[in-house]
Amino acid sequence: MTDTLSTMAEFRQVDLAIAAIKKIKERTTKLPPVLVEAYKESLESASSAIVRRFFEGLASQCPDALEYFIDVDKQKKIEDEKQTKLETIS
Repeated sequence: MTDTLSTMAEFRQVDLAIAAIKKIKERTTKLPPVLVEAYKESLESASSAIVRRFFEGLASQCPDALEYFIDVDKQKKIEDEKQTKLETIS
């Protein structure tokens, strides 16, 4: 029960973070770099469930903010590695 309450509290924090990001983005059209870095650092040590909730929530509520949190070069490298593995297996 304690784990469930803890997870629910963490999910609530994620939801509040997404709401804050959305409001800032709507008012200023961009996010302050210090805020983005703070959230990125938090995500690095978060559980996969929290990270998934963050990105799913952001994608549905403020999709244009995703670009601040996804390193396009890193994502491309991951996709290239997957493609190489698939080609090797074939």
